[in-house]
Amino acid sequence: MSSSPLVTVVIPAFNAESFIGEAIASIQNQTLDDWQLIVVNDGSSDQTLSAARHAARDDPRIRLIHFDRNQGISVASNAGFDAARGEFIARLDADDIALPARLAVQVAAFRDNARLAAAGSHARVFGDVPEGIAYCSLADGDIKAHLLDGLNTISGGTIMVRGSFVRRHRIRFDEAAVSAEDLDYLTSIMAGGGELANVDDVLTEHRSHCASFTNSREGVAREYLQIARRRLLSLWYPGLDSQDIDRVVALFSNLYAPYTDAFIGTVRAVERLVAAEACDYGQASPIVHGIVLDRLAQAAGVYRDNKLIDASHVQAMRGFVSPAVAAVLERTGV
Repeated sequence: MSSSPLVTVVIPAFNAESFIGEAIASIQNQTLDDWQLIVVNDGSSDQTLSAARHAARDDPRIRLIHFDRNQGISVASNAGFDAARGEFIARLDADDIALPARLAVQVAAFRDNARLAAAGSHARVFGDVPEGIAYCSLADGDIKAHLLDGLNTISGGTIMVRGSFVRRHRIRFDEAAVSAEDLDYLTSIMAGGGELANVDDVLTEHRSHCASFTNSREGVAREYLQIARRRLLSLWYPGLDSQDIDRVVALFSNLYAPYTDAFIGTVRAVERLVAAEACDYGQASPIVHGIVLDRLAQAAGVYRDNKLIDASHVQAMRGFVSPAVAAVLERTGV
């Protein structure tokens, strides 16, 4: 292996004793062999460290970093990325499996597009859910727009970044975030002018299980998704005041204030967002608007079902909303 490998793979691992060996083996089985692997044992209370050492054996391309106490996926990811020597840096979740061509295919995508700063891929999902393929958006503008709903973006477990870009722009995972750190990281790449893409191939297998962070601490994940959404909207719509942004972000919580004036205030906030001139970071604004309007339609249905809005309210709101927002109100059926 050269002193500067082509790719550094970082695996943050917390209580992953049962899976870390498979994850490490999946990197050792890559068709591209110019790689460095950094496993960050994030204060695991099980035998993750021993299992990682056993899997690594005497492979000089593998380095283990050990934390005495758990510090979270963002801190662990930053430690691995800071230690990375590769031209490209990839992350793999400790309970996932990289398919053999993953590194080679993603590197080829970077070679084909000098503006590309981060790339992911589709993933096969398996475990305690029905098996299937999690397909993601491919185009830069679509991916950036979908950062708002957290769907069809670049999964943190499939991401590869151009090392020179993230180092130049000092992009790091937010160490205050215990979830949605990958969305925030991609937002930072977007803010730095980087392009995003997903390779149109299945390159990673994602394991779903009850002990995963997303499944075991869903409430915490929602909280940090809301923080990431607030940051996104503040970047895209700096002319909107913070109250309008808070009202739009609240549409994603499914916990609505139980009075009519709150809904009318939200409609006004959405109207101002749709009418605002967005800062262009490459995001597809029609998709952003569609995501927000779909959420408004869901909220309108809840207010309708709880008899907090009726036809008279909808008629009054038609006096100050655009055709796009009016169409959403009409879909409520009041």
